[in-house]
Amino acid sequence: MPLDRVSSKRAEVYQWFAQLLHQELTDRQLEQLDSREHREWVASLAAIPGMSENAVAFERSHEHILTREDRQQELAADYATLLLTGPPLGVSPYAGHYPHTSPAESRLEMRRLLVRYQLAPVESEAVDHIAIQLALMAALIDGNASREEQCHFVHTHLMSWLPVFSNSCATRDKEGFYATAVRLIVGFIEQDEIWLTGEI
Repeated sequence: MPLDRVSSKRAEVYQWFAQLLHQELTDRQLEQLDSREHREWVASLAAIPGMSENAVAFERSHEHILTREDRQQELAADYATLLLTGPPLGVSPYAGHYPHTSPAESRLEMRRLLVRYQLAPVESEAVDHIAIQLALMAALIDGNASREEQCHFVHTHLMSWLPVFSNSCATRDKEGFYATAVRLIVGFIEQDEIWLTGEI
């Protein structure tokens, strides 16, 4: 696959999951998830090296949430319980709440990057929210940031806390949709970091 096509696909994956994890999904977004195009896109993730098992698990969870009777309200409740409720019931989606991160320093760097890529958070959202970090990674790729800069961002801002976040989601997400989504994107980031390191 040509390098520009690889970059486009990588950015697409980061942006898709950023939108998925940003807030409760609307009826319109669920209709889009239910479309043939999106179902095929989700299924295509299994073809990415190292992603098959997690992609299949997410695909099954994805199919399940689309068949729920009041799917929008039920999924919104799942999101609120998991990501808007503090521990021990919920899980924090903010990097600064996890060990092995440097909250003040990381937030300062995030703000600089957000200004550079014109991605100011909406409604004063904290810059270390998982969705904002994923969206910024997509912007780095689309903006042709160097592999070194992308690798630094992945290592410093994502993989420093997302594996712990993923494990916490797995133990607290009763329905499993968001837990499988997070596991899938973390698996993708792991593979992406390997790819970036190998290409430098």
